Amino acid sequence: RIQRASQEMRELMHTFLQLARDNLKTETAEKTTLADMAQEQKMHWQMIAEAKGLALQLVEEAPTGDGLYNTPLLRAVLANLLRNAVHYTDTGYVRLVTFYNGFRVEDSGRGIDKTQQEAVFHPFVRGEGARGEGLGLGLSLVKRICAHQGWQIRLHSLEAGGSCFSVSLN
Repeated sequence: RIQRASQEMRELMHTFLQLARDNLKTETAEKTTLADMAQEQKMHWQMIAEAKGLALQLVEEAPTGDGLYNTPLLRAVLANLLRNAVHYTDTGYVRLVTFYNGFRVEDSGRGIDKTQQEAVFHPFVRGEGARGEGLGLGLSLVKRICAHQGWQIRLHSLEAGGSCFSVSLN
């Protein structure tokens, strides 16, 4: 666990440094498929979710395609979205849904008020239900990575409650 956490911190620091330089070199970075990264992240977050009594589900809605993506950047986006979903969901589920060239992270938490949905992507902004020691940088990092890679991220509330972050990797 310590070794994995150390590797994640190293990759996160590398991503932050690249973002600070506005120099995300994608041509030389390690590449992975969405399906492989989704499986990796499910395995990573499974025990943490189960310890909270949450069901963590990986659903393949459609084949993900054979596109290759920058491994550290895709990992940072998926990990941040899953971390937030697990952290802010008290009961129910967190679901990672993959589809052709994209994915959604859905949860059964309390959701994010419509008036705050744009603001949560700004640096140092935390939602009304903020918990723990976070700085409000995760979603701004996700937004910057997506913008730089040409990916689209959208947020909306689910009818039954909870949030849905959808990322198109086109």
